[in-house]
Amino acid sequence: MSRRTRAGSEDLFDAPIPGDVLSALGKLGIEIVGEDSENWRIPCPAHLRRKGREDRNPSCYVHKDTGVFLCFSCDFRGPFVRLAEEIRGEGAEDASQWVSEQGVIDRAVRLLAGETYTRKRETEEVTESHLALFTEPPAKVLASKGITAEAARRFEILWDPKRKYWIFPVRDENGRLLGWQEKGKGHFLNYPEGMQKGDSLFGLQALDGEEGVLVESPIDTAVLWTAGIAGGLAAYGAILTPRQFRILGGRLSRLVDAHDNDHDGKRERRKVFDHFHGTGLLVRYFDYGDLAVKDPGEMTPEQNRAAYEGAYHPMMRRLSAFGRR
Repeated sequence: MSRRTRAGSEDLFDAPIPGDVLSALGKLGIEIVGEDSENWRIPCPAHLRRKGREDRNPSCYVHKDTGVFLCFSCDFRGPFVRLAEEIRGEGAEDASQWVSEQGVIDRAVRLLAGETYTRKRETEEVTESHLALFTEPPAKVLASKGITAEAARRFEILWDPKRKYWIFPVRDENGRLLGWQEKGKGHFLNYPEGMQKGDSLFGLQALDGEEGVLVESPIDTAVLWTAGIAGGLAAYGAILTPRQFRILGGRLSRLVDAHDNDHDGKRERRKVFDHFHGTGLLVRYFDYGDLAVKDPGEMTPEQNRAAYEGAYHPMMRRLSAFGRR
């Protein structure tokens, strides 16, 4: 699984880099729980502070060469010194000094050598025949997620019977298979390494009409369909890529945003609204109301239908609240 841990331009060219990222992680007491060719995967040290709970499904990636990191769950990101600052808790100056003492590699040397975290790697080609390894999800597994076999077939959701993983094929806008996403208990993998899932949206091939319902997880497209709600599109996470924004703008005239009902989801749905405001694409928010749920997957079909039918325009909701004062 290849994730390029781009954390924005801030501080990246000036911040000190540990001479040995792996050794520095060890000295900070950070556990390595996985890796790909470019990154170490670790539990996010800021998860408890930012989300109110420990990171039990780690998706924080630290680049092996530069130390640049990004948590795909809580969006904690930056140069390695910020990671050190979070763990040591002694401020930015202390963190910078500590990283410097671990051995600093001049970033200019890395750039001249071509060893940067932006270097492009070859992606293994996959074909339709690869999907023959998988089957339709068993009835018991489907029931555990509250989805029907019809919904799974519509969104091409498959099952790895040997390893007991969900399989979500990833296709580009034209339907070409790019790879797949695997999910299971304690397991998450994008295959093949380097697959650009941000080049499309899960569920795009099943889209009829010009209205979509945007969710984070592929499984929720089938959850919505089971509840009688068509048009589910998943972004494979909270943060949309520029390409995904372009696809939505080119294919839809109406969008119900059902980002997760948490801090990050609410932040990202606001970005979606701001992006399309005034463009002709009408964006409304999925109405979670007072439900203590994270996403459509934690809701009953009746609750999902009510949230969809109650979808609201955020500006109209604010005007209505103002008028009641």
